[in-house]
Amino acid sequence: MSTVACPLCGQQVTATRQGMARHQRSGGEPCLPDSSVAINTPAFGCAAVAASVVAAVASASWTVLWVCLLTSLGAVVWKANFSTAARVATADQRAIQAVNEGAASADATPPVRDIPQEARRLLEELPPLGSTIEDAVAACMARLRPFDPQPLAVRFTRLARAHVAADEWILGLAVGSERGSSNNSQPLVIVTDRALVVKERDVVYRDDAPTIDPGQYGFLASGARTFPFASNHGLEVALAARKLAASSRRTAPVPSGRPPERLIREARDAELIAAEWMRYLGFDDAVATIVGTDGGIDVVSARAVAQVKLEGKATGRPVVQQLHGVAVREDKIGVFFSAAGYTPQARTWAQTSGTVLFRFDHQGAVEPVNVVAHELLAAADASCQR
Repeated sequence: MSTVACPLCGQQVTATRQGMARHQRSGGEPCLPDSSVAINTPAFGCAAVAASVVAAVASASWTVLWVCLLTSLGAVVWKANFSTAARVATADQRAIQAVNEGAASADATPPVRDIPQEARRLLEELPPLGSTIEDAVAACMARLRPFDPQPLAVRFTRLARAHVAADEWILGLAVGSERGSSNNSQPLVIVTDRALVVKERDVVYRDDAPTIDPGQYGFLASGARTFPFASNHGLEVALAARKLAASSRRTAPVPSGRPPERLIREARDAELIAAEWMRYLGFDDAVATIVGTDGGIDVVSARAVAQVKLEGKATGRPVVQQLHGVAVREDKIGVFFSAAGYTPQARTWAQTSGTVLFRFDHQGAVEPVNVVAHELLAAADASCQR
């Protein structure tokens, strides 16, 4: 808080009207005189002019009138500029000016930020790895100002569901400069602990080595797309947190029980639920692959590969054979999840080849179809109970 010197006692007091009016002298008595004996300047001027007129009429002299008027004018000027009340009023204005200048100085000089400390706090406050995409996006949307969150939340959620792997940690969101009349033309970026997911119009790509220019007026650049820190609150902290998260990689948590049922609205929902079931079945490092890069495989782990089909017709033998071929080539177990079940030929062939078959419904409930699937699920249930 700014201070100002009192014109009456010289003390440094708070530069507010209350600070000026309520402070005391060193002896304990109030600094300002009692307002009850103060003389109002306009009333004093009128009284002086009236007395001058009376004196002039009594003496019947124009000279006396002018002398009295000039004397009254001098008294009023002295009263208005040099009296105790005038000095207090001047100090009051100085106090107000000091407050305004202090506020302007505070606005012009932003406080020094501890970016590493903010990054550590961000990692503590964000939902843990393995949380739903909706929860992760909602937590980051709270830090995305001053943009309207409602339409952007939908776009960011769709982007993350399709292009962020299940074992990636979403740390921040940003919006680039608008390049068209529609809000859908704004470039979007999702900052994860491993990469950036960038979208502009219908083009989506991942960037593992973006350009970062730190500082108050810094920016994040990916190709020709720029995301300034000044218009994306929290982006600089998210990038700092990305370095911290990369140095301490985590894996998605293994469910302590059977994964809860969740409504499946699209293929990506089914893939994410299948990844949870794979981790429950004993493949602890299973994650859903990124859309467009799976080559037919939707969930991968060190010991197994899985494919998910959300279709209205039963899965046939050729598709199951294709998964088995990938599993054999990579020396892994093949696991299949199908919403419509399997043809008799597919089940017979899977049983002889050792391919694991599961069926799921649109509520996310999963059930085994063949013997190897029953055995795998029974072992997982037994391990969970222990």
